[in-house]
Amino acid sequence: MPISREYARSLFVDLTKSAAVPLDPDELLHMPGLRRHGHVFFGDVAVRCYKYKARWTYDERDIRAAGGTLAELDMDRDDVVDVQLPPYRDLPERDPEEWQRPNWRRQLVSWMFDGARYKLFREERPYEEGADWQAIGANGLPGGLSWEEFAASSSKYPHLRNIAGTRPLQLLTWSGENWRLPRAYADLLDRWERREEELVARARLCSSCGDRGPYWGEWRTATKEGYATRCPPCSRAAFQPYTGHLRGVPYEKHRRRGSRADDYLCRLCKESQASAWDHCHEHGFVRGPLCGSCNSSEGSRHPNYFLERDGGTLHLLECRACLEERTLPSRYSQYVVREHLMRTERHGRCRKPPYVREVEHADGVHRFHLECSGWHTASNWTRDVTAAEVVLLVQAFVDAALAAQEGRRA
Repeated sequence: MPISREYARSLFVDLTKSAAVPLDPDELLHMPGLRRHGHVFFGDVAVRCYKYKARWTYDERDIRAAGGTLAELDMDRDDVVDVQLPPYRDLPERDPEEWQRPNWRRQLVSWMFDGARYKLFREERPYEEGADWQAIGANGLPGGLSWEEFAASSSKYPHLRNIAGTRPLQLLTWSGENWRLPRAYADLLDRWERREEELVARARLCSSCGDRGPYWGEWRTATKEGYATRCPPCSRAAFQPYTGHLRGVPYEKHRRRGSRADDYLCRLCKESQASAWDHCHEHGFVRGPLCGSCNSSEGSRHPNYFLERDGGTLHLLECRACLEERTLPSRYSQYVVREHLMRTERHGRCRKPPYVREVEHADGVHRFHLECSGWHTASNWTRDVTAAEVVLLVQAFVDAALAAQEGRRA
């Protein structure tokens, strides 16, 4: 029986109250491995994710089975083993995919040095003070980091301080010479590494031709039934390219007519099956079919990511009103102005572009705070940009994008 993520979390919490391993039930809400392999891990126990009526769900039987297994897991906290942690960034010349593979020991090292870098930044010490922030202290932590500081920095982002749905920092101890973990827990994480590798290896295979795709799941495409793996050639063979036949059609009118986006190839990346009709939320016109990844990047990622990718600006201009008015959705306007200020504003004779962020918007005036990024004494100032100036800057940005398109055609 499919159950919601929220109910699955509540049920899982009840089932694992007596679990010896510290668990993070919020993993059932975040679903960190969804794109890579479609499962949520708690130790070596994998819970499969399902898509039901366009919502991600779980099977109640899977949640009960996982909760029961973890509740019965025996762990003696006094039976500990030394954890041999690798050196910091120990893979400079190996396969880049190696960095993406599950490795809980390397993850612990990464957290420790992240804490040391944060301490360095907070104390405003020059980065050139070099290797001292990487030196391991008597407590096993780098950069003079205390355990209290390490725990405090980790508590700020608890969902990022999990390994396989468990909280290792609650079990990690320092003997004076080595880091230690309960033997049963270390064995559990070793089994998780192997199990996750198996699921990722299976999910990398194209469902049509069997070719193996990139490790991070670039061939994985969100569909109405869940994620599917299909290589770009198979996608281009299976789905038709979008030719712009809905350009200028209002999205609501199109919804009533009911053309399916998943019949098309994503018009932006042109490598994956589309999953949704992207549209301009300010003017209401259809822009075109996008795959789940491209659609998410347009709606939720930072504007610069989308505008700087090939074809991103031109896709936004598929909205008839944006094209005719030579404008962009408002969330992109701030980015255009910010980039303009970074190009044109300087602190005295400093050549480095300043840091720019909008701090106020009132009475048609956008106020930006600028801070010099040079190595000399920092300087702060503000810059007001009127609504009329914003319009002109955005129009110039759009004109440049259209001119570049004409240049490519020529």
